[in-house]
Amino acid sequence: MKKLTSSGTFMLAKVHYLVGGQYGFQQVLVITDGDKTTVADLEGEILIEHTRPDPGVTYVGNGRPRGQRPKTPETSPKF
Repeated sequence: MKKLTSSGTFMLAKVHYLVGGQYGFQQVLVITDGDKTTVADLEGEILIEHTRPDPGVTYVGNGRPRGQRPKTPETSPKF
């Protein structure tokens, strides 16, 4: 189990992993199996999955674009 930083990152084997800012200061489960790393919240929802980065890589993003996530548009009422 790891506690995320305020920006939603944690460090494992000298590599910083970004989970997401919305998860800042939360406890997460970090599961490593061979070259695969999986991060899940305490309810078991998978937040990110990565393969082990190449030697020399010190940062792994979450694969999402920078900035706030767009709001889900509400469906329009049908008339």
